[in-house]
Amino acid sequence: MHTTAKQVSQFFTQLSREHGLLLLDALPDTRFFMKNQSGFYMHASRGMCLAHGFTNPNDIIGKRDHDFIPAYLADHYTRDDRDVLEGKEIWERVEMVMRHPGSTDWYVTSKIPLRSKQSKIIGLAGISRNLEQAAKFATPFAQLAPALDFIREHYADRIDVAQLAAIAGMSARSFQRHFKLSFQLSPTEHLRQFRIGKACQLLIETGRTITSVALETGFSDHSHLTREFTQSLGESPGMYRKRYRY
Repeated sequence: MHTTAKQVSQFFTQLSREHGLLLLDALPDTRFFMKNQSGFYMHASRGMCLAHGFTNPNDIIGKRDHDFIPAYLADHYTRDDRDVLEGKEIWERVEMVMRHPGSTDWYVTSKIPLRSKQSKIIGLAGISRNLEQAAKFATPFAQLAPALDFIREHYADRIDVAQLAAIAGMSARSFQRHFKLSFQLSPTEHLRQFRIGKACQLLIETGRTITSVALETGFSDHSHLTREFTQSLGESPGMYRKRYRY
């Protein structure tokens, strides 16, 4: 006997509001969340709550990113959220994520719009996985793990695609193809994004000069960082620091 579409619909209609969501609490390296159109959290997995210092999962409900995440990161997340709430889907984006109390990790994030039965977008759902854990255990990241580890440890050094491909045990062409398929961006773009993320962190959390930040994050000089930073974030490193540093 075949299951009909009507039977599937009836099955899900009978489920409680929390159906299946509790299973995500069994994945400590994974953060799952749902927000409404106004950016308020409607649900968050236990792992995400604990990472941000909420011992009671209900404490995050009704809060926005800006209520508990530094503004320079919260602004980035909400910009992505606006795109998703307009119908865009984000898959496997590598981004910097806060851990409580104030340290950062790199995560792989996906977000999709949530629609009502009338197909109106009423919110979004997202899932973020620790990049290091995803690279070790999840296909297709596993094969790229050595290269990702190398970038994380040596991002300030001169790195080229051929070098990363050799570390991953692949040809340069195959490596670029697999990387693009996995992260929706090239290895070079990923390295650039990683360096800019680190530069953001140093600009906000330290008093180092912009030239020093540039050299510490793999850019050749002050102007090189300014050019790449402005192209990526729409403002200079100096403006960014002035806006976000407390």
